[in-house]
Amino acid sequence: MKFTEITFATLILVVFLFFGTAAYFLYQEQLETKNLSIHLSHKIQEFEEQKIATTPSIIVGGNSSTVITTATSAQLWSNLQKTVQNTVVQLFVQKASFNLLEPYKVPEAGVQYGSGFFINEEGEIITNAHVVNQAAMIHMQIPSFGKYQFEVDLVGIMPEKDFALLKVRPEGLALIRAALGKVPYLSLGDSDIMRRGDEVMALGYPLGQQSLKSTTGVISGREGGMIQMSAPINPGNSGGPSINTHGEVVGINTSMIREAQNVGYIIQINDVKVFLKELRVERLVRKPYLGILQSMATEDLVRSLGNPLPGGVYIVDVLADSPLKGKLESGDMVYEINGIKIDLYGDMMVPWSEDKVSTAEYVARLTLGQNVSFVVYRKGVRKTFSCDFERKKLAPIRHIFPGYEPIDYEVFGGLVVMQLSLNHIPLLLGLASGLAKYVEDKNQTEPILVVTHVMPNSPAQRCRLQLVGSTLKLVNGKPVKTLAELRQAIAQTEEILTVKTSDNAMVAISKKDLLDNEVRLARTYAYQIAAGMETLIKKELTKQGNLGTTK
Repeated sequence: MKFTEITFATLILVVFLFFGTAAYFLYQEQLETKNLSIHLSHKIQEFEEQKIATTPSIIVGGNSSTVITTATSAQLWSNLQKTVQNTVVQLFVQKASFNLLEPYKVPEAGVQYGSGFFINEEGEIITNAHVVNQAAMIHMQIPSFGKYQFEVDLVGIMPEKDFALLKVRPEGLALIRAALGKVPYLSLGDSDIMRRGDEVMALGYPLGQQSLKSTTGVISGREGGMIQMSAPINPGNSGGPSINTHGEVVGINTSMIREAQNVGYIIQINDVKVFLKELRVERLVRKPYLGILQSMATEDLVRSLGNPLPGGVYIVDVLADSPLKGKLESGDMVYEINGIKIDLYGDMMVPWSEDKVSTAEYVARLTLGQNVSFVVYRKGVRKTFSCDFERKKLAPIRHIFPGYEPIDYEVFGGLVVMQLSLNHIPLLLGLASGLAKYVEDKNQTEPILVVTHVMPNSPAQRCRLQLVGSTLKLVNGKPVKTLAELRQAIAQTEEILTVKTSDNAMVAISKKDLLDNEVRLARTYAYQIAAGMETLIKKELTKQGNLGTTK
């Protein structure tokens, strides 16, 4: 009995010691955790104080800078917005959109809203090309002036890169200076140093709202020659600036992806800087290019050509209008451009991107007249050469820009015919899928004529053929590739005018039917009789001994 009592007492003592020890260690652990928490709290406070001390300054307006130091990122952006407000303007654009299928029609009127920003004391403004393209009139509003609108002129536009340069008219410039003391403007920063994770703020007037809005985000990376960021961009924001924490412009707000969230794109401001000088002297500035067709290579291809590894990009062809024609050849392998190595896939590592960029993106940074050097291997032989970066001529099949270059067409028998352009392809592709091949550079070197419209109740319409989107092969038995050749062929019509399309459809219209209907069609559809038909009419009047003029 005594033994049992001793055993039970011993058991109680062991349990007491176990839980007592556990409680002691638990207390010690809690004490250490508390001390660590206090220590970390002090460290975080020290870090925040250090961060505040090193918060970047905000630079606005070039030489007449305003410098602000803020305690937190949110306060920095808040103070920054107050400083830059009058530098970002809202644009009201009255458009006159050209009809690419019926080019004789009166342009369609429309209105578009967008954003822009001052870049200097002279009142120059940068915006997107798509905001002001085909503008008949441009007005702008500045926050400090309420709804008062200033007239703005388009100085230069580069639609292929989607930016444009505007300028406030002199009377408006004088009013701004009188009211504000100076023209408020934003300094252009360096987009090349922007890296993933850097903070940005997008400014503009989304959805046509007439008060300035901002969204903040971070740089996500680069894609397709543009900077991708997490700050949302909405319609109306286009043309506004995206700025860094110093208040410097690093990009132009340009687009978003509706199916995605927090994905916006801005044009790198350094791309704009390259062409600013040209925009001031040329109303329409075109994107330069090298005019070469290239393809990815493999190590086996490199070895088969006798070239050294790791290799370069393979040249498929050199286009007729390329500045490299006569120097670079099909079958060559380009290893370097301006001392920068090119890999098998046509990509290069450049200082202004964390990731490799394509040769097309690199070429987009070159300026006309710039000397460009190449290192090439041709069947194992190393060759070096250079050329001045100049466009010899425009590709026959290219984008056209109504309002900035002449647009020509011919009408005969109710057929509306134009030189095929890249603008026509999306409009006609549903009726003529064969036009898709002309999107490729290699198929743009020869001009071609396309039927863009067939007028109702015309000789051509009565042929009951689907001709819209067809390309012309022969007119009156003569090959035609240009409007000049077409007009010569029309003028030589005897008794019957014949048209053969590239897919071998045939149209035949008697000269009598052609002439009897032309004046009626011109009056009905309000177009001026085109040069080819006018020549044919004059020839017929001369033949009849009754020379006159057409109306």
